[in-house]
Amino acid sequence: MNRSHQLKYIFSFSVFFLSLLFVNGQGIKLRTALEHDSIWLGDQIKLLIVVEQPAATKIEFPQLPDSIQKIEILQKSKIDTSKLDGTRIQLKQTYLVTCFDSGAHYIPPFKFNVKRALSVDSLRSNDLTLFVKFPPVDLKKGPADIKKPFSAPVTLKEIAPWLLGIILIGAIVFLVIYAISRIKRNKPLFVRPPKPKLPPHVLALQELDKLKKEELWQHEKVKDYYTRLTDIVRVYIEDRFTIAAMEQTTFEILTSFKQNESLIDKKTFAELKEILELADFVKFAKLTPLPDENHHVLSNAYLFVKETTVETVTELPKPAETKGKEDVVVGLSDNKEESQL
Repeated sequence: MNRSHQLKYIFSFSVFFLSLLFVNGQGIKLRTALEHDSIWLGDQIKLLIVVEQPAATKIEFPQLPDSIQKIEILQKSKIDTSKLDGTRIQLKQTYLVTCFDSGAHYIPPFKFNVKRALSVDSLRSNDLTLFVKFPPVDLKKGPADIKKPFSAPVTLKEIAPWLLGIILIGAIVFLVIYAISRIKRNKPLFVRPPKPKLPPHVLALQELDKLKKEELWQHEKVKDYYTRLTDIVRVYIEDRFTIAAMEQTTFEILTSFKQNESLIDKKTFAELKEILELADFVKFAKLTPLPDENHHVLSNAYLFVKETTVETVTELPKPAETKGKEDVVVGLSDNKEESQL
């Protein structure tokens, strides 16, 4: 090596060393690196740019062209920011590059602009060299691919339409089978959910109101009137006292209450006995009661239901808890129909 080349080498090294001192003196570190020093022809590799700097410093990353000499840039990522110790941060950007020309390819330093209050400085990163190797070719085997094609993984976006189509077809098939099975069994396709069951006393009072409005005995349907009346009372007894009243005779129902005197008092027992026994006389002995008796037996039915109703009263909240709330008391209201009897 002659003297001129030695001086040139020493001068270049001094400039590079002084630039490093300047970068570190400002608290900024620049670094570029490749995943590997060499690749096969047409292979892809990542080029990484890393900057460590104070958080208050503003650095402008270089805008690289589509290619650096014979190295092609395929893709670049966004600048990723992460915190380091103290007030320092790290900026990172990744480039995906490839090359289709074998040999050593020089990557020059990248220029970074540092914006300050009154001026703009520039810093340069280190340079790199990428070695591209040509794959060995056996001429006896003839032409061959440079690199075998690789299969990309299937993404959810690609299979989502197929999944939705399968689910839709399955739903249609299920609905068709369901509709055919319901039609064969003479059942409706859609059934409304059952309404919540009302308390026994509410149902009984509603049925008694309907019976009164129908005026069966006034239209000479006395037997139907007493049959309906006793059915209403028997259903109420089953729901309220869990006694199988619909399957028992009058004697058996009254015996059930006698055996457990705590269920109803004597007055209520007498009202129930009068209802059931008079109905038996009408249905089986063809007795024709007087209009007053028809009114009286309906009044006894109302009284029997009301006197055996279990009233539910909610616990009233304390004064501190009543703010913004309403006091709710669930009870049995007076029946207007009974006051008219």
